[in-house]
Amino acid sequence: MNSMSANKLNTIIYDLEECFDGRPWYGDSLMGKLDSLDWQYVNERHYGKKSIAVLVQHILNWRVFVLKKLEGDLDYDLIIDGPNDWTEVNITTKEEWEGLKFELKQTQEDILGILSNSSDDLLEKKVPGKKYTFGNVLPSIAQHDIYHLGQIAMLYTMGKS
Repeated sequence: MNSMSANKLNTIIYDLEECFDGRPWYGDSLMGKLDSLDWQYVNERHYGKKSIAVLVQHILNWRVFVLKKLEGDLDYDLIIDGPNDWTEVNITTKEEWEGLKFELKQTQEDILGILSNSSDDLLEKKVPGKKYTFGNVLPSIAQHDIYHLGQIAMLYTMGKS
């Protein structure tokens, strides 16, 4: 590995921090947006079958997948549009909403903990049970968060209007 890879891993870590709870150039971070929401709107559905709560659980599910793979779990899998991809969630109390956000924050801490203690070789390492490397999957965490952040913002705006 060359120094470019170290810069790439640092960029991945920076992007994860910035989009999750930093000050990204495009506006709200994921947690900034989630923390600003009135929890009573998180179950509303305005297009399709997805609510804010379902979107947050989906983000969480994919982060758990990445964590399991970083931990070397060969058997754990998440199938696109499978049962553990889009998990049905119904939030009935503020405490449940806070609990879901706490789980999401925990995945962030766990992922950053692993990445900050990793060498450049991680990016070339094959994801256990998959045909791609961590260099392919790790940048997609922030991209996936941002994609669904846009949906969350739109759903919340629709619910409030």
